Amino acid sequence: MIVIGLSTNKDTKTQADWMPKDYVKAVLRAGALPIILPMVEEDDPNYDEFMDKVINMVDGLVFTGGPDVDPIHYKEAKLPGCHEPLPDRDKADLSLMTRALTVHKPFLAICRGLQVCNTVMGGTLYQDLPSQLPKVDSHEVPDILEAHQVNITPGTLLHRLTQAERLPVTSRHHQAIKQVAPGLLVSAVSEDGVIEAVEFEDGRAALCVQWHPENLAPTDPRHQALFDWLVKAADERK
Repeated sequence: MIVIGLSTNKDTKTQADWMPKDYVKAVLRAGALPIILPMVEEDDPNYDEFMDKVINMVDGLVFTGGPDVDPIHYKEAKLPGCHEPLPDRDKADLSLMTRALTVHKPFLAICRGLQVCNTVMGGTLYQDLPSQLPKVDSHEVPDILEAHQVNITPGTLLHRLTQAERLPVTSRHHQAIKQVAPGLLVSAVSEDGVIEAVEFEDGRAALCVQWHPENLAPTDPRHQALFDWLVKAADERK
């Protein structure tokens, strides 16, 4: 059976690891076993050994949503609109993403995951869309499942998977890609021009989206298709 690792978030009040159920259910619907990866403290002496074990143990990864990436990782000073980062989460995601890219491990990067990928590969982020791009629409509307449409570039992996040039998506982020990292190409943008998806110029089995397909997947097969693809790609590579 294909094993898909899910990057874990942390409740800052209780310090408990936690995982929204929609990620788990989407992977299960795709026919794979989801493994929720524990949050390891960044100063753990066995950290690198643990991360090496994780990347070798799983067949694919889902980089899940979560807090803002610390701007220090893309060489910028923290602006007032940037939320407080979570160092343990940053180290875990950056470490896993670096390893996944090195060994060409299939992955789906969601919301924060897209931002982590762009950061690791040398791109930058808008730390706060409302203050840095005040003319764009609000992208923080967490209570609406289909908040806006994205326009998908024909011929891209995302287009092949969804079979759509326009797609309704969730929108609950205040950060987004500013400078696209070398090696990535934009495959979807919102109607106000915010980058909503990127994939790889070399065609590897990796896809990054700014929205949350796991929330829409139960009723829209176009979003479930992203998880189905991940599991199939992991199986083909195994």
